[in-house]
Amino acid sequence: MGDLNVSDTIQLTTAITTLLAVVAAFVAPYVIERWKFTYRAPKLEVKFNFAPPDCHQTQMKGQNISFSVYYFRFVVKNVGKSQAEACEVLLEKVLKENSAGEMIEFENFTPVNLKWSGIRDPIEKTIQPDREIFCDLGRIHHPDYKYNSVYRNITDAEQKTNNFALELPERYYSQWDCLTPGKYDLMISVYSKNAPKVTRNFRLSWSGIWKDETTNMFNEVVIH
Repeated sequence: MGDLNVSDTIQLTTAITTLLAVVAAFVAPYVIERWKFTYRAPKLEVKFNFAPPDCHQTQMKGQNISFSVYYFRFVVKNVGKSQAEACEVLLEKVLKENSAGEMIEFENFTPVNLKWSGIRDPIEKTIQPDREIFCDLGRIHHPDYKYNSVYRNITDAEQKTNNFALELPERYYSQWDCLTPGKYDLMISVYSKNAPKVTRNFRLSWSGIWKDETTNMFNEVVIH
């Protein structure tokens, strides 16, 4: 077989160039999207500090009423390179310590949303890169203004206890919306339209005893 002449070489080179261009046209978008996913993707973290401003005392005010309340919050931060869209926080599991020291999961507990702090639309939130957003875990009212649970199976004695109110945009009659004094494990997950789910477990202990001074109160309720 003879050597290729100049014309054949040009035709072959042109064909190869055309083929590479066609392949690149199909492959390039995939490569770009993979690059964006790998290097430009949003990434969420849950941060918590058991101290102000994450946890603090403030005033709850309503019509002709004002009383002290402790709020307990954590931070969801986007440490990625692009915005995290439609982020929502769910309390997925609750476990309570029994008299034998065993953590027993609440039966038939439906995962529920937690509120973004100070946001009117409390379900979904877009989080920009390097932005931190507070999410409310719960609150404890002054004992003169105890939280009124809507849970249908709460007893009169439990209703009279100063309970830890979970910060829920929607409360269901069929399950707990607060925590009576005791020790708990709470599994909380943050979901996003375009970022991987992140999960954080909180250990909460609440004596049921109110203290006006924050330093003293934080001996009665401990979260980590």
